[in-house]
Amino acid sequence: MKLVSLNLWAGREFTSLMDYVAVQARSTDVFCFQEVFHTPTLRKTVSEYYRANLYSELQKILPNHTGHFAPAQDGYGFNDPVDYPLQWGLAMFVGKDLKRDAFGEIYLFGSYNRRQYNNSSSPRNLQYLQVNVDGQDYTIAHFHGLWNGQGKTDTADRLEQSRRAKQLLAGAKGKKILCGDFNLLPDTQSLAILKDGLVDLIETWGITTTRSSLYQKPDRYADYTLVSPDVEVEHFAVPTVNVSDHLPMELRFS
Repeated sequence: MKLVSLNLWAGREFTSLMDYVAVQARSTDVFCFQEVFHTPTLRKTVSEYYRANLYSELQKILPNHTGHFAPAQDGYGFNDPVDYPLQWGLAMFVGKDLKRDAFGEIYLFGSYNRRQYNNSSSPRNLQYLQVNVDGQDYTIAHFHGLWNGQGKTDTADRLEQSRRAKQLLAGAKGKKILCGDFNLLPDTQSLAILKDGLVDLIETWGITTTRSSLYQKPDRYADYTLVSPDVEVEHFAVPTVNVSDHLPMELRFS
């Protein structure tokens, strides 16, 4: 199977992003996307740069995948309230030929539609999928880690975020994959909690950055793919393509 995880930067690099996704769709079974806006209106943009209708645009170019949208916040762009229906959150697109046993989400920080830190930080959810392929169970989960204006180091909320994600995985069946934009540096205890008992493919495959050249800040890590030891990794890559301020993570596995 093949999985692609990517923080979409809410579609800011829309044309190149759509081209990339369309090509990957030919061989990808599961897409895990972070920073996805969705609106039922005809609006296309948020704050000039971002795509208000990104989820609908993805549905159009992924006709052979079933989309699952998991919004965490209504009524806001990234920072400011809007006066039209708008949701922000996670999305998974799953090949229609995969047998899905379960699908759901949990909250790692806050709760639905409840911004915190003086109304500047959106709640954070984790989206998961359980599939069965040739009699083998897999649990695939992703999340977009808390951003609180305090960098990507440990905080009490980030530690609790990791504990909640780990608790979900501990109770999940089959081979396990956890991926996404964790908003964590490699040396944090928050990441160590998530990595416990799992294999960090960013580390083991010698990946030196998960940020594209469109990202101008010094921190070069944010995104991770962690797998249980029984996942057979056929290939893992973080290609240097400018489709977002993040780089995609591409995993072939069985």
